[in-house]
Amino acid sequence: MWAAALLILLALIALCASLALQWLKQSRRDAWLNSELMGRAQPAAHSRPCDDDLGGTTAAPLKLLILGQSNAGNHGPQPPRQALLPRWVQVQHGSQCLWTQDPLPGASGDGRSIWSRLPQALQQQGLMRTPQLAVMAVQSTTIEDWSRPSSPLNRALQRELHALKAAGWAPDLVLWQQGEADALAGTTSTNYQHAWQRLLTQLQDAGIQAPVLLARSTHCEFDPKASAASRRAGEGPVAIRAALLALSKAHAQLRLGPDTDTLTDISLRRDGCHFSGAGQEAAAQLWAESIAEALKH
Repeated sequence: MWAAALLILLALIALCASLALQWLKQSRRDAWLNSELMGRAQPAAHSRPCDDDLGGTTAAPLKLLILGQSNAGNHGPQPPRQALLPRWVQVQHGSQCLWTQDPLPGASGDGRSIWSRLPQALQQQGLMRTPQLAVMAVQSTTIEDWSRPSSPLNRALQRELHALKAAGWAPDLVLWQQGEADALAGTTSTNYQHAWQRLLTQLQDAGIQAPVLLARSTHCEFDPKASAASRRAGEGPVAIRAALLALSKAHAQLRLGPDTDTLTDISLRRDGCHFSGAGQEAAAQLWAESIAEALKH
C-alpha cells in the first residue's frame, strides 16, 4: 500500500516538474516574442500619405495581407550606400495608408524585403494595380506562435486585424511566407495542419474571407545540427511541405502559392536561409506569378 502511494506521489511530482518546465519554456518564448514585436520596423519619417500620386495609376489598389517569418520581413541585405534608394510601396499601417520604403513597417529586420520588388514584378505579369500591403512578419516564428491564442504574436495579430477592419481595409489576398522555423524544429505534418486550421478559423472570425496563398517556404540550412535532427526524426521540410499540400486540398480558402524552396542556389541565399538581393528579386517574381494566377479565379 505504502509502495503504491509512493509511486503515485513520485508520478505527481514528475508531472508537476514537467508542467513547470513547460511553463518556464513557454514564458521565455513569450518574452522573446514580445521583444521581437516591439522591435518591428515603424514608418519612416519621410513616408507620405497614399493620397499622393506616386504610383501613376487610378486603378483600385491590390490589397495584400502578408504574414510570416524572416523571409516575409525586412531581412534582405542592406544596400550599398551608392545604390539607388529602395522603391516606394503602399503600406496600410493600422488606420494609415502610407507610401514608404524598406524596411517596411510591421515586419522585423532592418534591410530590404521581397515586397518592395513586387510592384514591378506584378507589372511584368500584366497587373497594373498598385499593391497596398499590410505586413506582419517576425523572424524565427513557428505556426504555434501564430496560432496559439495565448501567444503574444497571436494577440498582436488579432489587434492588427481589428485595426484593419476598423479602417475598412479588407485584403484581396493573404500571402503566407513561413515554414523554415517549423522545418528546423521538426514539427510534424499533423501538428502543422492542426495549428493552421486554428489560425484559419481565427482569420475567418476576424472577417478575412480572401484566398490565402501558402508559399512552400521551408529551406534553411544555416543550422546544420537542427536540420540533421529534423531529418533523423523523419520530419523537417518534407513534413511541412506535405502539410501545406494537405491544407490546400482540405480548405478552399487555402491555396498553394509560390515554391520558394526552388531558390536554393548559393547566389540566391546569403546565409543558406535568408534571401540575397537576387533571391528576393526571384521570390518577388514567383509571388507575382502566383498572385496573377489567383486573381484569374
